Amino acid sequence: MPAPIGYHPGAVWVKLDFQCHTPRDRGWIGSPGLAGGTPELEAERHAWADTFVSEAVRRGLGAVAVTDHHDIAFLPYVIAAAGRLGPAAKLTVFPGIEITCSDNVQCLAIFEPGTEPADWRRLLSRLDAVAETALDAPHTDQIRHCGLTVEALFSIVAADGSLSTRIMLVPHFSKEGAHKSLNAEGFAPRFAELPCDGVYIECPHGDLDAGTLDKVQGRTEEWGRRRRAILATGDNRNASWERLGVHDCWARLGEPTVEALRQAFLADGARITHVPPQLPANRVVKIEIRSSITGPDTLVILVNEGFTALIGGRGSGKSAVLEFLRFGLGKSELDIGQEEAPGRKARARERTLIEETLLGGWVAIELDRGGLRERWLRTGDAPATIAVGTLAGDEIITVADAQRRFPARAFHQKELSTTMVDPVAAAEHITGIAAAEVIEERRRLDAEITAVKRDVTSALQDVAAHWQAELELQRARGHSADIRRRLDAVRNRMEQGGVREADFDIIREAPRYARAQNYLDDVEKRIVDDDERIRLSLESILIVDRNRHAEALAFPPIAALDARVGTVRADVVARLHGILQELRNLTDIHAGERDAFNALREAFEVDYAAAKERQAAHGALIKEAEALAKQAAEAESQVSKCVDRFNLTRAAPAGLLDARERLQALIEGRRSLLARASDEVAIKSGGTLLARVSRDRKPVECVQSLCTWMEGSMIRQSDRACLDWVADTCREDSRGWSNLCDAVLGVYRAKIMAGSPQEPGPDAIATLKDLVFGGAGITDNQAGRLYTRLTDQTVEVMLSAVPRDSIALTYVSGRQKIAFSRASPGQQASALLELLLRQEAGTLIIDQPEDDLDNRVIMRIVEGIRTSKSARQIIFATHNANLVVNGDADKVVTMVSTIAEDRQPEGTVHVRVEVDGAIETPDVRRAVTRIMEGGLEAFDLRARKYGVEGAQRS
Repeated sequence: MPAPIGYHPGAVWVKLDFQCHTPRDRGWIGSPGLAGGTPELEAERHAWADTFVSEAVRRGLGAVAVTDHHDIAFLPYVIAAAGRLGPAAKLTVFPGIEITCSDNVQCLAIFEPGTEPADWRRLLSRLDAVAETALDAPHTDQIRHCGLTVEALFSIVAADGSLSTRIMLVPHFSKEGAHKSLNAEGFAPRFAELPCDGVYIECPHGDLDAGTLDKVQGRTEEWGRRRRAILATGDNRNASWERLGVHDCWARLGEPTVEALRQAFLADGARITHVPPQLPANRVVKIEIRSSITGPDTLVILVNEGFTALIGGRGSGKSAVLEFLRFGLGKSELDIGQEEAPGRKARARERTLIEETLLGGWVAIELDRGGLRERWLRTGDAPATIAVGTLAGDEIITVADAQRRFPARAFHQKELSTTMVDPVAAAEHITGIAAAEVIEERRRLDAEITAVKRDVTSALQDVAAHWQAELELQRARGHSADIRRRLDAVRNRMEQGGVREADFDIIREAPRYARAQNYLDDVEKRIVDDDERIRLSLESILIVDRNRHAEALAFPPIAALDARVGTVRADVVARLHGILQELRNLTDIHAGERDAFNALREAFEVDYAAAKERQAAHGALIKEAEALAKQAAEAESQVSKCVDRFNLTRAAPAGLLDARERLQALIEGRRSLLARASDEVAIKSGGTLLARVSRDRKPVECVQSLCTWMEGSMIRQSDRACLDWVADTCREDSRGWSNLCDAVLGVYRAKIMAGSPQEPGPDAIATLKDLVFGGAGITDNQAGRLYTRLTDQTVEVMLSAVPRDSIALTYVSGRQKIAFSRASPGQQASALLELLLRQEAGTLIIDQPEDDLDNRVIMRIVEGIRTSKSARQIIFATHNANLVVNGDADKVVTMVSTIAEDRQPEGTVHVRVEVDGAIETPDVRRAVTRIMEGGLEAFDLRARKYGVEGAQRS
């Protein structure tokens, strides 16, 4: 039953065994032959067929050919058994006959599924020396050759109009000396002329020697230049099924037809493999679109895991489907600012398509992410988020999260050939393509750089606070020392004024009691603060989420470490609880000692009051001394607070240094990553490109940070001057910018330590004039304005500014090397496309990649497509037949507009899928011929003009 429009899977991998025998074959062992004729015997034959197809399915086979020698008796039984399989099991049975030719060569005749016994007998009747064995006999008659040479066999089939379109002949060609193989002495010229596209072997493909492979694949002149595909068969003749599907052989088939097998033979490098095929880990499975241009019904397209090509005439909606796909993946023109493409100009046409046609609409993309199936739904009304549905539940993610989750590269028409048009975006665009395979590492590094830049900003604020605390501590200590000196002076005046010595001693003790009270308060605060910090440590120290790492704990070394972590944590926790108990004990001691001190202070205050009364004549001096004593106590308290703040921020300078070093290490790490990607470019581009890391000598962030500082400085052409200053600073010394930042930090520290005055002193002006523009000369007034502009905000932007290194490409043409910017659009596009096809960087989506490419280059690209699609999914919209046909598209989707483009009333544009399937799907073949070749007549005319045989009308 044909798939609904849009749902054809295209050509998919199927495991084959095209040489399977039955108990009717005279070489069968392990069970007796099965006669027929009676209901009981017929039931036994049907039972055997059921067992055979079940075993084939169990062994992972998706298609088999039953090929008894010169016999067709069991074919109806096996075909019927395959039809009885449940819906979960699918097995295509190709009717077949194994033929022994008169020149001792065996050949498999593979019939179209659905052919009838009359078709099979038609071939048997052409075999001169073969007489059909009675259908009810348990075994065939003794096998002799068919009376025809292998060439004669091919000739009679080709001459029979009924057989030629419904049968494929596949001769045996194995290692030299193999049983009844064409690979024997004297066969070279005959094999060279044999009109076959494939051969079969009865051994593992890996057992073939290089010489045999060269003969089959057209690399040995005398054996012909025609490349033939190789089918590895099991040749099972045992009831134990020991050879059924024993030799891996997989083919991409889009239809259960001989034509599909022929297409696989013609593109065997991409469609036949002898190891289990590897599918791209991340791929688009299905696209669903509800838009004003898709009409009232949802447009649905099942996407092949290999190469899907969208074709159609002008205005058919090919490009629109790709833009909707990009929208669903978070990579559309609406999202360009969130992608890694700063400076790139948005495309108005594509943006308008999304904004105007998805109002009230949506795009849903079904994805396979390494075996995890998800459905992403993004609406035109709420495009900021994407709803992700899985079997485990639903979640809402941002567009930025979507871009990180699903690796894909998408390009519009002519985008590959216009990468150098916009100089602002060129470097980043090229880097994004050249380093596509390390995109996840780049994103991780970029995210870490962004985070560390925030750390640098916070660290600078902490350092500025530390410098302020240092200034305040200096001031507090100076103020305290000044008060003590004044207090000492008052005491001297009191002593000289005749205050009694005993009373003077009492009055002099008052500040000491105040300092003692400050000490008691300080200790109490320390106990409370340290108790809180230790309790917080109890909640976090060596806490590991064991559930998150449950699988890792199965490794003995990890389990041993986990046990040790638990032991150490328990020990540390016990010690911390012990410390908390000591603090509680200290609290009790503090309370007792405070009570004792209070008793002493109360007694002292009685003596102090008596002394003041006795010395009433010196009341003014005593009052002044009391005021100074009170100020001294307050000053001591302020010094204590300043010490706390200073100690609290003591680690700030080291923290800023650490943050800046981490930022520099990440910049170097990103540079190393780009260097690694550059090394791969020459290999992945097939030698058409060379790459190197281009250091950013004029970092935009550095220039912008200086321009921000210069605002309002009255410096003429400061933007240009800043650009030149950065270029000079970053030209040779990799630490040039860091050294400049160090110098600015020095000036900023001096400013804070001077109390952040509005106007700079002579030294600050001189320092700035020597620093700015490398001492090129600024006025005192300009230096003063720059001094005023030195703030946390202006300095932190300088410290967190980073370069944006990129990858620079060189185009290689023969022995000539051309700067990529000077290469032609066609050279740029072809080189980048070859590079992209050799990368393994997620789904590749390109709209009309053939733009600016000539057909010679396109044929080179075709080879890249064939080899690439096993490693990454490819989705192209194209007008070029070579890309679709010779590139062997695994699925072709023909788009059509329901109203001619020049007759579309506004708002009535509808596009739909006209037909979809594989190259071998008949409707697809007709569509490709009509749309891409101009029709069969045009194709025939072109073929005649070239002097080659015209198209076959089949």
